[in-house]
Amino acid sequence: MLAPFPSSKWGYEKAAHLLNRIGFGAIPSQIETAYQVGLDGILREIVDAPLDADDRVAAPAWAHPANLQTMQMELNALKPDSPERQQKMRQMREKEAAQILDLRRWWLERMMTAQNPLREKMTLFWHSHFATSNEKVQNSYWMWRQNETLRRNAMGNFKSLVREMSRDPAMMIYLDLRESRKDHPNENWARELMELFTVGIGHYNEDDIRESARAFTGYRIDMTTQQFQFIPGQHDNTPKNFMGKTGAWNGDDVIDILMEQPACAEFIARKLWRYFVEDDPPQKIVADLANRLRTEAYEIRPVLREIFGSAEFFSERVMHSQVKSPAQFLVQTIKLLQSELPPPKVTQNAMNQMGQSLFAPPNVKGWDGGRSWISPSTLLFRDNFANYLVSGDPVPRQPASPPKPKEVDGLGPSTLVSPVPSSTPTPSPSPVASPKLPPEPRRPSIDIAKIVPPQLRNKPEELVVHLARRFFQCTLPQRELWIFTEFLVARRPDTSDETMRALLHLMMGTPMFQLT
Repeated sequence: MLAPFPSSKWGYEKAAHLLNRIGFGAIPSQIETAYQVGLDGILREIVDAPLDADDRVAAPAWAHPANLQTMQMELNALKPDSPERQQKMRQMREKEAAQILDLRRWWLERMMTAQNPLREKMTLFWHSHFATSNEKVQNSYWMWRQNETLRRNAMGNFKSLVREMSRDPAMMIYLDLRESRKDHPNENWARELMELFTVGIGHYNEDDIRESARAFTGYRIDMTTQQFQFIPGQHDNTPKNFMGKTGAWNGDDVIDILMEQPACAEFIARKLWRYFVEDDPPQKIVADLANRLRTEAYEIRPVLREIFGSAEFFSERVMHSQVKSPAQFLVQTIKLLQSELPPPKVTQNAMNQMGQSLFAPPNVKGWDGGRSWISPSTLLFRDNFANYLVSGDPVPRQPASPPKPKEVDGLGPSTLVSPVPSSTPTPSPSPVASPKLPPEPRRPSIDIAKIVPPQLRNKPEELVVHLARRFFQCTLPQRELWIFTEFLVARRPDTSDETMRALLHLMMGTPMFQLT
């Protein structure tokens, strides 16, 4: 068991730390409320809350299943090289691009306004854990549906979530599970199920992968409804020897056996601690959380409550030590500025530049997180983007990376194109100079009156302390306070909105602002 956090040590800074880690930050009035409610009250309100029934952000208008079989038949009726087919394909690509852009906007708005920020934070955790990219899936409805599945199970039962992921159309396409049949089992899902989703490397062998792949044969997608379906005639129902157990196992049986492995609980416990607390979890803490996870039959909520109610979570080494993910940086910054999300294309570009394109993780491992979020280029972009959020000054755009080849086994526009035979060589593109892109459009500067009290504009020391409490939620070292104060003193008697915004940008460009 972790040591419970003593209520006598609860304070404003501890409340801010909890709200930053449990969600996407808060403004001073919200932190003050959390401080007054107390740790137990906040945990009851957020961790123990039932599934939201009144989301503030409605589902995208297009988020409903389509009859893909009919669409395929209509496309097949057109000649392969006809202008009509080319136009149809172009329209489909444009529609998919617009929908995935809208989907990213939709999720960020949920992060901004969610009744329960922990549910969105956990949805983001599972999105990286069960990493699935629309670069291959090419179907925004399936990506939205998976996101809703992760949200619905975010703080529920891990075993149930793994079962749902095994039947999730986006995952089935991403890891080729829908292609697996009894005479030719596909091992992609079976391998990642063990390596990345449950027990981790070193706790299974190649025979386990092969036997597991046989157990998951027959999983399909009904293309008329876009729902999961099971085809008994394509399932291998013969005996299998998996993890030392023999039986006519199916996919759910394999998941049950994996949950019995001690490594499974430790694998999930370690990832949860890394996500919410610190990069290098002490082994004793991992073992304690894993034991709690097994005791609770893989219910996630009690484990989260133990984490957030522990003295270890509020230790000095943990507070103000976690590098903000791009999503955390974006949403928390906008909250602190009491502003609004930038236009969808601007936001999408910003997330790309910072290294966290939602619905397009870099690979099946998801994002590494932690210190990997920061590099010279991403740090420079964060600084420029912070200035954009404060003042509205355009951010110089970097050239986009060369487009990746479209996959041919998804069910988006790429699915409706006949794949090139493997024997046909693909010509290499001619090298071209990267185009210089125009900057992002301007946006209105923030309303500085919401953040800077007018009575403090002529009091540099008091103003800096006031703003530091808002943007850092802690008492800054004297050196940092002095730097910010001297900035204002050097500008005297100018106390204009422009000077105030410049001060905010200066604060947001510091290394400490990148931490939460």
